[in-house]
Order: sequence, then structure tokens, then C-alpha cells
Amino acid sequence: MATRSSNGTERPTQLPDYVVADLLAHDRRRRALEILRERDDPVIVADLAAAVLAAERDQSPASVDQEAVEELRRELYEEHIPRLTATGIVAYDSLKGTVELQRPDLLSVAD
Repeated sequence: MATRSSNGTERPTQLPDYVVADLLAHDRRRRALEILRERDDPVIVADLAAAVLAAERDQSPASVDQEAVEELRRELYEEHIPRLTATGIVAYDSLKGTVELQRPDLLSVAD
């Protein structure tokens, strides 16, 4: 999401504080955003799910149970990614199955 300033340059649209707070209120969504912030490239959703679970369980992503990864991948697809793409915080590439952070500036609210 972006708007054009008076000089024609794009600038991010400001989201209301209550929207940002709501998006960051869910632990898994916040953790997923933090992981995306640490990476410069788009992340495959299944890899993001494994990273979120690994962080929750203090494990390596490779040691996380694949059934749990699939469950969280589905949760990300159905619940979190749609909310984050609708607000422009992330971009989802359905052809590649990747997600990428677009608005790291909004994560400073959680810091």
C-alpha cells in the first residue's frame, strides 16, 4: 500500500495504530513477521512455518515435526497471510508460495 506525495514519490500508507496493534497482537503472526524481517529474500511459507515453530519450541527448524509444520502452514495461509497482505505488510507470491515483508517500519511498534 502506498500513496503518492505532492512531489509524486510513493510513501507507505499509514495504518491506524489500532490496526497495527491488532495485527501484532497474535504471537505467531508477530513471530512470523520478526522472522521475515530478519531475512532479505522471500520465504517459502512452509519454511516460515518451520521457523516459527522452531522459535516457539527452542529447536532447529529441521527438527520440528512435519505434521505441526503442515498445520501451521495451513494456519498461515488461511488466517495470517490474508490479513497481512490486505494491509500491505507482506506480499504473497502464489506462484512460488513465498511471502516477503513489505513494511518493516510497522514492526517497530512491537519493539
